[in-house]
Amino acid sequence: MHERIQLIFIINGQSFPVEANSHAPLLEAVQRALLESRNTGRPADEWEVRDIQGVLLPKNRTPKELNLHNATRLFLSLQVGAGGTGTSRPVG
Repeated sequence: MHERIQLIFIINGQSFPVEANSHAPLLEAVQRALLESRNTGRPADEWEVRDIQGVLLPKNRTPKELNLHNATRLFLSLQVGAGGTGTSRPVG
């Protein structure tokens, strides 16, 4: 059974509605939103999804498991430090 819902991803302040399978991992909808918004320079695993309260959502869970409903607004942004060297230096 494939229940379809529309999720609205907010990327760089713009809305990108994406049709999603409520039983498929959220990652699939994230990948579609990145394509729609032409943000294809970074892999989907470098992006994080947060709900309107700012709660980080795991991309391996389904919209149904996360209790997401039709027209839910989700915020998609690059993870802090994504694409960096992985090294840090002390400040000062």
